Amino acid sequence: MSTPAPAFDPDAPRDPLRILFLALGNAGMQLIAHLPRRVPELHYAAVDTDAQALEACKFENKLLIGEGKTGGLGTGSNPDLARQCAEAQDEELVDLLRDMRVVILVGGLGGGTCGGVGPYLAERARDMGCVVLAAVVRPMEAEGGHRRHAADAALAHFREHCQAVTLFPLDVLREDNGMTLQRLISRCGLEISRALGGLAVLLRTGWLLPLTIQDIIQVMQRADGYCRLVAVSSDGEDRMPDALDTLFAHPLIDKGSLLAHSGGVVIGILCGPKTTVRELEHISAEIRSVLRSDAELKIGVAQDERFGSHLALVAMVAERWSERAVALEVVNQKETDEDTDEEAAPTDPKLVQGEIDLGANANANHARGRFKGAEPTIVEGMDLDTPTFIRKGIRLSPPIKR
Repeated sequence: MSTPAPAFDPDAPRDPLRILFLALGNAGMQLIAHLPRRVPELHYAAVDTDAQALEACKFENKLLIGEGKTGGLGTGSNPDLARQCAEAQDEELVDLLRDMRVVILVGGLGGGTCGGVGPYLAERARDMGCVVLAAVVRPMEAEGGHRRHAADAALAHFREHCQAVTLFPLDVLREDNGMTLQRLISRCGLEISRALGGLAVLLRTGWLLPLTIQDIIQVMQRADGYCRLVAVSSDGEDRMPDALDTLFAHPLIDKGSLLAHSGGVVIGILCGPKTTVRELEHISAEIRSVLRSDAELKIGVAQDERFGSHLALVAMVAERWSERAVALEVVNQKETDEDTDEEAAPTDPKLVQGEIDLGANANANHARGRFKGAEPTIVEGMDLDTPTFIRKGIRLSPPIKR
């Protein structure tokens, strides 16, 4: 006898997903300083080695680490020293993470606190069973080679311990050469606040078409964890085309180029109760029209009367993509079938990169969806918008011969 499924009560209180935004260093605190006012129901904390910067932070929970090692003056962009400070105050850091389900680390790459403390906290949070995301700002080219190299090293450590890393490169947000540095940093903070706020609302709002944190993680894990996160919104009668146009022209997804070439995309739609099925179908169709035919797309729809006529789109777009691995015995079995005289394949399975079929993608003039009218990037007669392995006809992971 089967157990009957429990009746669904739309008025029953939901168990809220406990989400912690954890600012790392002065940059992290500045980037999400306004987020508590926009999404006050979430949890916020800050960690720094600079006592003066931490004092200016308005978060209720904040922790100064390494005062005995640095005198509260910061680490001088030394990530190794910052990690030592974190290790010395492990119990206090763990207290910040306790009872959280999702931890989102926010900071600027290239400095000491974010580069040293961030990966350490990500590792500890994962040990505690948390889902860990990172939203990090990549420094400008003008900041010099040392900071860029430090940023790359920190990024690799974040990727090792986080389920997804969202990148916000400062250079791509520059509007023109006359843009002031203060305006650039303010815009970066606005974009991060909007994107992370939208993501948080998506994860805590009742769904019509479900999109869970696990859906996001499953897509992003095939993207080597690197992605861009963008949120756009619009209101009024033309809200749908306006929101789509803003999304497709957004600099954080390279004005649509990254969206058109990405292998994995997650879209969350936030809308009011008067949004029609036809409108949602149109949004889905428009997004699908710009993607590769083999792209993995997951869409969720969250509806709440508080949104009214407001429409928001939150897009997580994979920046890298890995083909699914196939078991080695499958490859070996194929070779055995073709040549029975060769030695049988070993029984222990290993994973190798799946071979990509160039047949469907080899045409450099394949459909570009919404961007088919855009000028291609042509250098010395080559279309650089087409992946290198397709332009040069390279087969990935050829069959192994024994």
